[in-house]
Amino acid sequence: MADEADRAAQEVESQTAEAIRVASRDIQPGVPGECELCGEWSGRLIGGVCAPCRDKYKLP
Repeated sequence: MADEADRAAQEVESQTAEAIRVASRDIQPGVPGECELCGEWSGRLIGGVCAPCRDKYKLP
């Protein structure tokens, strides 16, 4: 028999899983290749740009 703490933990887990599913809908697929900005090879380019360059230049 589950007590109140167990039920609360299950609810939090369920809400977290749903939040992850919703957030992941907007993640664009990446492709491996050479970054158009820095020229470095990356395993995941979004719009031709690597993650460090997207962060540095505040790109989506």
